[in-house]
Amino acid sequence: MKNIKTAGILCFLLLGTVTAFSQSRKVESTKGVEKTESDKVVHIEGVGHKLNYALNGCVVEVEGGDNTLTVKGSAKKITVSGTGNKVYIDKVDKISMEGGGNMVYYRTSGTKSGKPDVSIEGVGNKVVKQ
Repeated sequence: MKNIKTAGILCFLLLGTVTAFSQSRKVESTKGVEKTESDKVVHIEGVGHKLNYALNGCVVEVEGGDNTLTVKGSAKKITVSGTGNKVYIDKVDKISMEGGGNMVYYRTSGTKSGKPDVSIEGVGNKVVKQ
């Protein structure tokens, strides 16, 4: 019985710590969009968002389905997961995609080759230079 009480108290404390951490991380959350305090990460989550950003060296994370994101400027990394998402960006160094039917359109990259480092898992995901 004592072990059960101890385990319950530890779970309660751990849950409170995780909840406090997750709440302190969010600054702005509208329409499934979350920006961290330092504006170093833009996180889009949900379905059917059409968003425009002007960024300089951020990390962009897109999760969900049928989101369209247009970025004027640059991102260090773009991570896309889900289905049917489209990202248009001027400059990106690294792209990671998983899911199906996602597209990333870029103009240039800061890498030596001029092409971003790409990691793709899933079906129908594409990275296209414009």
